[in-house]
Amino acid sequence: MHTLLVALHGILTRQTDPSWPDRLDAWMARRDPGVKVLKKEYAAGPFPRWNCVVKNPRLARALEAEILLFVENGRFALPPTWLVAHSNGAVIALRVTQRLIARGHRVGGLILTGAACPADVRANGVWNWCQTGRLGAAIAYCSAEDRVLAGDARAPGGPLRRLRAWVWAGLLWPYGCLGRTGWTGLNPPATTPGGPPPASGAPGAPLIFTRWFAGGHSAYFRPDQIERTFEQIYRDLELGRAAAGGERMGDSGPGVEV
Repeated sequence: MHTLLVALHGILTRQTDPSWPDRLDAWMARRDPGVKVLKKEYAAGPFPRWNCVVKNPRLARALEAEILLFVENGRFALPPTWLVAHSNGAVIALRVTQRLIARGHRVGGLILTGAACPADVRANGVWNWCQTGRLGAAIAYCSAEDRVLAGDARAPGGPLRRLRAWVWAGLLWPYGCLGRTGWTGLNPPATTPGGPPPASGAPGAPLIFTRWFAGGHSAYFRPDQIERTFEQIYRDLELGRAAAGGERMGDSGPGVEV
């Protein structure tokens, strides 16, 4: 195992059907058996305050404990660890990252899809973690068509649209709108329409950028898109590994259009 990839789904995910983390686990086993997929499965409904204040902290503590099993009481270093998460799962992923960093571990990267977490990298901790070298990469998969997270009143439009966004933001709170806005707090904004980001300098430089997708909140895992999303995740693992000065994991094939 050269990479630990932790996968977290969002709310309203059926427990009796294969979820996208299940499919990612099977896909990655075929693509690169050296990537160990650790799935965190849970049940949750559309209750933002309950999820963020009560349920997510408990899930984050439990997932942290599962990840630290790979350390075995300090006898081994934490393997290069990435978290890929969707919607509410991204909120949990940020909490787990914070907890691991507080324990002195380095997290390889975050890939947050349709994320229901705050977008400002200076407020949510991402900027500081990357600048201090505790987080190697923070990549957001976003869609401007995401209606579930349409709660950012700064979005372009008339007064009525801004009012509607403000009201929706109140209903979503304490969820954020990263999955619709992309990372904010960067100057200039770091965005990419699917290809690799501009060169970021020497190996070890942190990566914080947004990839834009079409289709909305859950389009990343639709049957017609899921394979391309998984391939993009794999290529971003390679990108982060290269930025950290490591070798490529394998032949990733042609570029992925998103």
